[in-house]
Amino acid sequence: MNVLIVEDEPNYSDTLEMFIDELGYQVIGVAQEGKTALNLFKTSKPDIVLMDINLNGEMTGIDVAKEFQSIQHTPIIFITSFDDKETFDRAKATGPYGYLIKPFDPDTLERSMELALQRAHSDDAKAFDQSQSGVLAKNAFFVKERNRLVKVEINEILWVEVEDKYINLFTENRKYTLRQSLKDLAEKLDSTKFVQTHRSYIVNASKIQDIDLHLFVIRINETEIPLGKSYKDELVQRLQML
Repeated sequence: MNVLIVEDEPNYSDTLEMFIDELGYQVIGVAQEGKTALNLFKTSKPDIVLMDINLNGEMTGIDVAKEFQSIQHTPIIFITSFDDKETFDRAKATGPYGYLIKPFDPDTLERSMELALQRAHSDDAKAFDQSQSGVLAKNAFFVKERNRLVKVEINEILWVEVEDKYINLFTENRKYTLRQSLKDLAEKLDSTKFVQTHRSYIVNASKIQDIDLHLFVIRINETEIPLGKSYKDELVQRLQML
């Protein structure tokens, strides 16, 4: 864990460095006022910040924390000698991950830092509301093969055919066998690109080479696929004709 210390009392910053070192973490910088703290924050990108509220200079620790969060969301633990409600409320408005009153011992500091990081990772894990998210990778299917999910680009599907209780999904390079109905798969396919040509076949219209209206067959990738008579008229009506 990389730690940035912002503390204007040299004796206390030395104590914090010693605590951090004993905990096995790395101090990547110590600042005594706001501008130096901002420069260190930008260059070192710490995992966590220990921030004194009352700093030398024009900026308070609360001001610096606001600047930090506008650059990159980072867990900040405030450290202060004041335990009044007004100071706490001003600090709380910046969304800190901890608030420690001086003096405190290494155990208290360690617990506060661990809880802050745990909360930060928990927040990251929920960056997206999964319940409101749509389907991922809509341009592809993932087909289960034993313990793997194999990606199949939908545009690479040439045709689909029924075989007993299974359906076979063909691409130019291989065949995938799935245990589901043709109707279930059809509901997942884009009806502006795929069309049913037979009670047992769905084809990718963009892959059609030619259609023999006399023999009732469609040719895709040099393979002849049956064209049912009841499907022929609808197919022809939906094609762009010259």
